[in-house]
Amino acid sequence: MNTNSALLSIGDLAAAGGLAASAIRYYEAAGLLPKARRISGKRFYNAETVDRLMLIRFCARLGISLEDVRKLLAISRTDRAREHWRRLVDSQLEEITALISAAQGVERVLLESRDCDCVTPATCRFLFEERHKPPPTRRRLGLHDALKAELV
Repeated sequence: MNTNSALLSIGDLAAAGGLAASAIRYYEAAGLLPKARRISGKRFYNAETVDRLMLIRFCARLGISLEDVRKLLAISRTDRAREHWRRLVDSQLEEITALISAAQGVERVLLESRDCDCVTPATCRFLFEERHKPPPTRRRLGLHDALKAELV
């Protein structure tokens, strides 16, 4: 029996996962995918790697960090894995709730200020309110980028 028949080239794996081969190399270097088997200098992966790649893509779509995905993949399919997944999901749910709330606040201000009749910045209610708020932080919700990517 030819054991190489169950192997996928990096191109085949990339196509199966809907990704570029560079993404496969990146995930392998990051420890998310098993090291490829080398045959004549070319990378080959077990067919089961497609399932692992789909989990990585799914988690990325949900905004879960690669570090958290690495931890999830390191845990065997036990109750520990289930609990870890629940903690990840709960964390993402908190983040998306905060993001939705922030987006609704921005939407409200945009809608209200669209037809603003302020003559000068000094008379603008929104700028007056802005003076009394702390400056925005540089912290960005990780899910923000995932949502943006999903919308593109």
